[in-house]
Amino acid sequence: MTTTLDKQMAFEANRKSMGVAYLLWFLFGTLGIHRFYAGRTKSAVVMLLLTMTFFGLVVTLPWWVIDAFLLPNIVREKNFETMRLIDGGVPSGVRRGEDGAPIPAQAATPKAMSKTDRRREEMLEDLRQTGYKKERRDRTF
Repeated sequence: MTTTLDKQMAFEANRKSMGVAYLLWFLFGTLGIHRFYAGRTKSAVVMLLLTMTFFGLVVTLPWWVIDAFLLPNIVREKNFETMRLIDGGVPSGVRRGEDGAPIPAQAATPKAMSKTDRRREEMLEDLRQTGYKKERRDRTF
């Protein structure tokens, strides 16, 4: 069983430092290196690629300044995500039900579904209830 001390040690080993994030922002900000550090890989790649063009450099300079204000929240979110993963391995998009089992976000908030999506969900629910041990049935539509 994982103790509180083990969880704290795991968090400290994986947490992101605000100081390091700002240092990377200041030195390599237009390249998006601070975003790689904070776990925002997609926007970091976009920023890196934009910086390599003259037009992109015009876009990334204001982005770099705006990131100075966004960086604390980005690092805080990454650290909260790390805590959630350490505390039970459940990512941020998943809530826990009354029995403690993870509930996916899409199950928690019902959406309007097409007829095909409803049928697919019914089939998946049927499989979950039977433990995936049903034999295949040929159906005629």
